[in-house]
Amino acid sequence: MRIAICDDTIQDLHTLSALLDAYCISHPFVTYDCYSSATELLCSMPEHDYQVLLLDILMPGLNGIELASEIRQQNKNIKIVFLSSSPEYAVDSYAVNAFYYLLKPLSADKLYPILNRLLDDFAKPAEVLHIKTPQHIFSIPFSKIELCRNYP
Repeated sequence: MRIAICDDTIQDLHTLSALLDAYCISHPFVTYDCYSSATELLCSMPEHDYQVLLLDILMPGLNGIELASEIRQQNKNIKIVFLSSSPEYAVDSYAVNAFYYLLKPLSADKLYPILNRLLDDFAKPAEVLHIKTPQHIFSIPFSKIELCRNYP
């Protein structure tokens, strides 16, 4: 599982990094990158294939909700977990289809169950459409099927 974490508070970024380092010891297939601004993360998104974003809500410039909204325009499937010291933005997180909303201060007891749920979700086989031709059987994940409204 590939994770990006974004928090403008260096202490919170270090705390989250330490928690993820400890988690990665027993889950070596989990990797993560750190970003200290929404703009920095947004600019790096095309170069990385993140499956999970751990986003602070209150950041200068783009806040976490605005960042998630920008990312959702390009990627509807990425899992977003918001991190905040305030519960007041929890309702707003529904607008960008957040996976979870964690209140700071973070701890292993709060974070690890969410990471375990994410791993379980990724381990489930994707629902697919099977298409049989005379030569092959193709399996296309439902998440990759798009409706084209502008056809002749």
